[in-house]
Amino acid sequence: MPKPGWEERSVALNTGASMPALGYGTYRLEGEPLRRALVCALQQGYRHIDTAAGYENEAVVAAAIAESGVPREEIFLTSKLWCTDHGTEATYDAILASLTALSTDYIDLYLIHAPTNMGETDEQIRDLRQQSWQVMEQLHAAGALRSIGVSNFEPRHIEQLLRGTGGSRREGAVLPAVNQVELHAYLSQSDIREYCEAQGILVTSYGSVGAASGLLDDPTVVAIAKSHGKSAAQVTLRHSLQRNCAFLARSTAPQRITANAELFDFELSEEEVQQLDALERAQRTYWDNSEVP
Repeated sequence: MPKPGWEERSVALNTGASMPALGYGTYRLEGEPLRRALVCALQQGYRHIDTAAGYENEAVVAAAIAESGVPREEIFLTSKLWCTDHGTEATYDAILASLTALSTDYIDLYLIHAPTNMGETDEQIRDLRQQSWQVMEQLHAAGALRSIGVSNFEPRHIEQLLRGTGGSRREGAVLPAVNQVELHAYLSQSDIREYCEAQGILVTSYGSVGAASGLLDDPTVVAIAKSHGKSAAQVTLRHSLQRNCAFLARSTAPQRITANAELFDFELSEEEVQQLDALERAQRTYWDNSEVP
């Protein structure tokens, strides 16, 4: 099975598919602002769009793709299974709903949004997750889901998906292509990154700009940005890139959409990467699934 092979602008998933390293994130964006911003992003060259059923904006994403004039086959489209839709029948229904809302007959990458679900016991939670994963495996084999993966998963959650009742890995189990997690200088996720690298699973980082955590005002980030003639946001995104992660960037402002893509004309030195790594403080802004069974 191929392992992720890194190039600056794209990454090879363990399925053999090529995914643009930079994705346009649509979390908390909707309606006309999202439509305008996404059309702008596509016209500026973005080719990876990240959405989710839980964002309730898949139809807007489809409308923006159609308006942009960019052919569907040139776009890498990611969507996600929401937490209330775990289980065999619910997962089938949710995937069909996403395909319909996105006006497409395939999704390039489909993720389980988080390990938490509606199960009332630890065993039920794990069983519902595994049911969902096996449905995704089937639809991956059928071609409706070109690659499948997870989001906000700890290593043990991934192992649970792949193991049968005897504790060993199920025959024919499909390894996730991606684990999408919050990741920035204040939250290194080193255990997850080390596990995923060993398994051939690509880490995609979200929240990498670090605006919600105060990272953009950190003196170390500001100083490094000044030395490169870049913004603090560009430095924090570049940091994720140099950790061999794909990453998501989100904005509705045209100038910031442009700036978020201008990361391939400079490089952080080894010393600068070490300085940013040293800012780790386990500061989480979004999902905390450390206690989820």
